[in-house]
Formats: sequence, C-alpha cells, structure tokens
Amino acid sequence: MNYNILSYIIYVPIIFYIMIYVGWLFYKNGEIFLLNLFQGDKLLVKNINNILLIGYYLLNLGYAIISIAYWEKITSLPEMLNALSYHLGIIIIGLAVMHYNNVFCLTYYLKSKFLNQ
Repeated sequence: MNYNILSYIIYVPIIFYIMIYVGWLFYKNGEIFLLNLFQGDKLLVKNINNILLIGYYLLNLGYAIISIAYWEKITSLPEMLNALSYHLGIIIIGLAVMHYNNVFCLTYYLKSKFLNQ
C-alpha cells in the first residue's frame, strides 16, 4: 500500500478546510477592526479586507501544496499519522503566528496613531 498517496488524500481536504474556514473568520470578524482603524471608510475597508483574504489564501494554500513535495517516504501507518500531524501542526502554528503578528502590528499602528493626535 502506498501510504504517501493515502496521506495526501487525507491531508489536502483537511488543510483546505482549515485554511478556508479560518480565512473566512478573519475576513468576517476583521472588518470591524479595520473599520476602526480606517475611521469607518467602508469602501476602503472592503477593498483592503478582500486583498488580505486573497493574499491569505494564496500564501497558505500555496505553502500547503509545496510542503507535500518535502514529505519523506511513508512506509507504515504510524509514520503516516506522524507525518500528517507534523505537517498539519506546522501550518496551524504558522497561521497562529501570522494572526498574532497582524494583530500586534495593527494594534501598534492604532496606538501610534492615537498618540500622535
């Protein structure tokens, strides 16, 4: 049995679901934060939010696909579970780091904007 192909069949739908769901949550809930940041300019916020969503999808889905190329040969079920958990975990941690980095940067921008007024 080819465990690599089975791993890919399991990995791709899971990672696509996680990324699309998380991206949609960021898009939907981030709009309020961006409206505050850009003083209620709805058109600008909608355009920026769309660009952020597209960039998020391209970066994360591209990384998920490219990471498949670097998987080692899987020869057993425990190795398959280990590889799946490792690769899914790396991407989920990466999503968390990107999210907190964005929130930190935007919060820093907001604080500096209000201090200069």
